[in-house]
Amino acid sequence: SGMHYNFGQFLDRFYLSRVGVRVLIGQHIMLHHPQEGFIGIIQKECQPAQVCMHAVEDARRICEMSYGIAPEVELEGATDMALPYIPEHLHYIFFELLKNSMRAVVERHKDKPHLIQPVSVVIADGDEDVAIKISDKGGGIPLSGMERLWTYTFTTAGNTKEKLQQITQQPGRQVMAGFAHGLPLSRIHARAFGGDLHVMSMQGNGTDVYIHISKLGDRQVPVP
Repeated sequence: SGMHYNFGQFLDRFYLSRVGVRVLIGQHIMLHHPQEGFIGIIQKECQPAQVCMHAVEDARRICEMSYGIAPEVELEGATDMALPYIPEHLHYIFFELLKNSMRAVVERHKDKPHLIQPVSVVIADGDEDVAIKISDKGGGIPLSGMERLWTYTFTTAGNTKEKLQQITQQPGRQVMAGFAHGLPLSRIHARAFGGDLHVMSMQGNGTDVYIHISKLGDRQVPVP
């Protein structure tokens, strides 16, 4: 027909719907198997800093498996704050973004590991939302890449076909990056409950990712 079809928008809607269905199913199941401190899958006092540290451990482990080294992560700001949230969603976002930052930093300085700088995570407790900034000195993303960042087809981590071959040849081995879904899916998880995710990058320096998490109180948020 010659019509241009936006496959990215279709995947955005599909994944947003899938996240919503998973939340409803998970909430229904966990309400019948209650855990202390939780209402279904929502943790009443979810601490972003604590979730972040778990994600740091997971991301560093994969980075060390892939490169033999992993940068440190410095966590600062409102590290004691807590809010009602789904820790599983928060962990997914942190994990994907930290993997990206660690890979960028290590690949930039793989020949001079003494130049590897830590990844910075800052948590700010606002009135309406919690803002989190993840910053790295991994060299940044070119402007042409920024325009394609959310397309599900753009990756800065090499050939996706090669990554699939690695998994096939070495079952059980985790691949650091290269499937182009981590960043757009992280934004989907943030947006599912009224938050958002933005990327600012300076090629030649590094990348800052801003995550906004809506405080799930009595304010209405769009649920997919």
